[in-house]
Amino acid sequence: GFAYFSPAHGYSLQCTFLGLFAVLMGTNEALKKEAVAAIEAGRLLAFGVSEKNHGSDILANEFSITPDSDGGYIANGSKYYIGNANCAAIISVLARRADQRRSARAPSCLVALRPDTISAWKPRKIDTLGVRAAFVGDFEVKEQSISKSDLIADGRDAWNAVLGTVSLGKFFLGFGSIGICEHAFEEAMQHMSARVLYGKPVIQMPHIRFMAAQAFARLTAMKIYAYRALDYVHAASAEDRRYLFYCAVQKAKVSTEGVKVMSLLLECVGAKGLESDTYFEMAVRDVQLIPGLESSMHINLVMAAQFGKTYFSRTAAEVSDPGSLVTEEIPSVENDYLMHADIGHTNAVAFGHFLKAYRPLKAIRNVRKFVRQAKAFAKRIRRPSQENASDTRLALATGQCLAIIAYAELIAQSASRLSMPAEIISAIFHFLVGDLSAAAMAMISLPGMSSADRAFLRPMIVLPKTSDADWDFVVARMGRTPVKREP
Repeated sequence: GFAYFSPAHGYSLQCTFLGLFAVLMGTNEALKKEAVAAIEAGRLLAFGVSEKNHGSDILANEFSITPDSDGGYIANGSKYYIGNANCAAIISVLARRADQRRSARAPSCLVALRPDTISAWKPRKIDTLGVRAAFVGDFEVKEQSISKSDLIADGRDAWNAVLGTVSLGKFFLGFGSIGICEHAFEEAMQHMSARVLYGKPVIQMPHIRFMAAQAFARLTAMKIYAYRALDYVHAASAEDRRYLFYCAVQKAKVSTEGVKVMSLLLECVGAKGLESDTYFEMAVRDVQLIPGLESSMHINLVMAAQFGKTYFSRTAAEVSDPGSLVTEEIPSVENDYLMHADIGHTNAVAFGHFLKAYRPLKAIRNVRKFVRQAKAFAKRIRRPSQENASDTRLALATGQCLAIIAYAELIAQSASRLSMPAEIISAIFHFLVGDLSAAAMAMISLPGMSSADRAFLRPMIVLPKTSDADWDFVVARMGRTPVKREP
């Protein structure tokens, strides 16, 4: 929403969400009320986890607190790449207890820092490629006294609060990508419809029409995936934690799809997209930051890969799919579980049959092609593999394939519920077939991949087939110009 108008303001809101989620997922009731009151008063919050030397490796966190003689603590350390560091009322900071032995599963504690009360507070702005109007900075505290009442959560509670915050935070970042692309697409279409070259509007040139149609199809897919994934977040419970998987896929796919949409649109508008008085010029920069913020795309692809066995397992009983908020099958209410969620083990998450969503769409050729690809990948995942399980290259390649398949699954669910035209679905699955083929080729090309695994993956390399009539339909649905094909 906010990113549609200003990615920088959207970023400030995103960082506020993170700071708030961390507090709400903690155990300090007084701090929860204080954080909510700060937002109601128009203040911003922040989330201080990453450090300059450790990035997203939260287990290597060095920011520490030490008990003092008055029952409080002394905080020492620094944080890096923190949004709203210059103006936050409260910063939720990941720290370790210097008086306790470090544990691989318990990143010590979360504490609340209030910059307004720290006289030496001097955050440094970090110059970034995008969101230039926002403040992304680093800060350091030395021998800073904090009270026991500033402890947000401790031990395992802190671990769950941090991971729960990141899970929801990276999910909502996807809507930032959607907002950026939506605004840029509208601006691009206005330019292409008004710009006349060689006696015709630019949008009527065959190669421009095709690239714009692809951008529209990808953007449509981003939206219907994100809103369907929101249904799983809305329905999350201790018995249904599928949202963890779909949140990871949202971060890995929706954010990177946004980069692809902007790349296609930039080819369409050319030099106009680089003029500084356009929204488009800002969008080209800012959309690239989202795949790397609030845990990178790589981390989420590896996380997605961890769900592979359970996603493709043949469950004894079908897991029901949640109702849709978009079609008003269910009311929109707060899900209290999200503020108390235990991330738990991924192998305990149950899924329905991964092919169920495609059955209503089997008349569409590109959907049938994609189903054959997904079946081939499922066979590869189910069989015992001799590959090195610690090879992150393999984990990333596996996660990429699995993310595309899960992305397609929720798109198919949305397409059926929304009664989308077959032509639009065909165009969306055109790029899904192509993307999965490319991901399979990348996986096959990995060093050390066995011949048996390559044999399982080769059927995934498939050419999509979409008629000119389908693409013409997509262009017409873009609503900016009548369909006019060249003879």
